[in-house]
Amino acid sequence: MMTMQKALNAYGQAEETIPPAKQIVMLYDGVLRHIANARSAVVDRRINDRFMAVQKATLILEALQSCLDHEQGGDIAPQLDRLYNHYIFRLQAINVQDDPAICDELSAQIGELRESWATLAKSGTAKPTPEAPSASPAARPHMPAPVTA
Repeated sequence: MMTMQKALNAYGQAEETIPPAKQIVMLYDGVLRHIANARSAVVDRRINDRFMAVQKATLILEALQSCLDHEQGGDIAPQLDRLYNHYIFRLQAINVQDDPAICDELSAQIGELRESWATLAKSGTAKPTPEAPSASPAARPHMPAPVTA
């Protein structure tokens, strides 16, 4: 229980001190890390580890998806929603097909999206496009509760 409280306190402090676009980059980093772990588990035939890594990546993407503001997010929110649906669907294919190529595909695609957010986080501004999501509060996802790893 003490560890959970420390994690919640750290999350609260991060939410106050880390810009939202940077927080999203960090969440994408977590997704990419879990996909890499899933790929390694596929190659090494570690079925349970593969399953757990896919689930963790899925939880992060579902949290990001659930925070999209469809009312004020303009064209970006539905585009991100479709991307997240696609990524979540493909993540489940890793468990069904046990194919490291799916991990590579997702890493490349999510890596591109992550780089767009990283560029946005560095500049602090961006014109809303699918390649560079908007920094406006209406278009960016609200930050989800922490996902335990």
